[in-house]
This record gives sequence, C-alpha cells and structure tokens, in this order.
Amino acid sequence: MTQIPTPAKAKPKAKEKAKIRTRLSPQARHDQLLDTASCMVLDQGLQAFTMEGLAKLAGVSAPLVYNYFANRPALLQALLQREYRNFVDASNAAALEAKTFEDIVRISVTSNFDHQAPGNILPLLLSQPEIAHAIKDQEDKHRRRSARFLVDMAATQYQLDQRQAQLVIRMSSGASIAAADLTAQAGLDKDETIELAVRYILSGIERIAGAKK
Repeated sequence: MTQIPTPAKAKPKAKEKAKIRTRLSPQARHDQLLDTASCMVLDQGLQAFTMEGLAKLAGVSAPLVYNYFANRPALLQALLQREYRNFVDASNAAALEAKTFEDIVRISVTSNFDHQAPGNILPLLLSQPEIAHAIKDQEDKHRRRSARFLVDMAATQYQLDQRQAQLVIRMSSGASIAAADLTAQAGLDKDETIELAVRYILSGIERIAGAKK
C-alpha cells in the first residue's frame, strides 16, 4: 500500500518584533505633542481637534497628554506661544541682515504675507480669543518695537519728523496687511504681490517726503 506523504509542517513564522514605544525626554515629548497638534489643526481644522485624537495620532495614551497639558486650551495656547516665538525670531533674524530701508520694508511686508499664508497655523490660533490672549503682551510688545524701528528708519531716510514718520509707517502697515489678506483669500501670486506692495509703500513715502521739501 502506497504511503501518502504527509505535508511538511510549515515552519512557524518568526514572531514580529513587538513595537517598542520610543521613550522621549520630557522636552522632546512636549515638542512632539505640539508638532502633532499643529499637523492635526492644519489638516482637520481647529474645531475638530481633540486631546484624545492627539493622543491616538501621537501614539501615546490620553493620560500622558494630560500630564503635559492640563486641557485643550492650555495645549493650543502653548502651541501658539511656540509658533509666535518662532515667527518673531525669524523676523528679527531677517532684519539683522537688512542693509537698506527698502530691505526693511520688504522684510516687514514679507512677514505679513507669511503670517497670512495658507498652511500657517498662526492665523487659525489667533482667530480664537481664548487662545490668542496667551500672547497678547508679547504681540503688543513686538508690534511697538517694530513700529519704533520702522519710524526711526523712515525719519532718517526721508528727513521726516516723528509725527510724519509715524503716519506713513501706520498707513504702510495697513496697506501691507490688506495686500496679504487679499493674497491669501484670492490666491494671488505671493512674490508678485509682495513686490507690488513694496513698490507702493516706497513710492508713497517718497511722494510724501518730496512734498515736504
């Protein structure tokens, strides 16, 4: 009688290595949670953001998230403070490289455009009063310092008195912000519109300075 060979037993597959959660330092975990929160808000919108959703996407437990941030507003305020600090640092670093008044104007205008650009989380966070108040003092301080710097530069460059310099800088700032808002809403070419805004501002200041002489 022919013996029917029994099929060879399949070798057991090697067990998949258990996923090991990377143990991060407290600061690294804090930053990771903020980075993940930023991506969530940009992808899903501010209203859809939850602490539980953050925990799931970050690959941690919800209690761990609450160990770092007491609640949702506290986390979003911390995110806003970090992003605004980065924004100010980048603006200050660019200003240090400026060599002319036109350079300063272009940096200021570009800063406004970057602030309103799609994919920037700052406008989303600043649209919520309960979140935005976390940086109110820093924002006011930065605006005053920037305005003083621009006023002094304009007064020196165009021989304007302080009142005139303050007026032209305030009008120029309004024009820059309006152009940035329109570019974000209408999807205009950013670089082209920045250049137009810079030319508009400089031409306006030069006309005022010329009329003064």
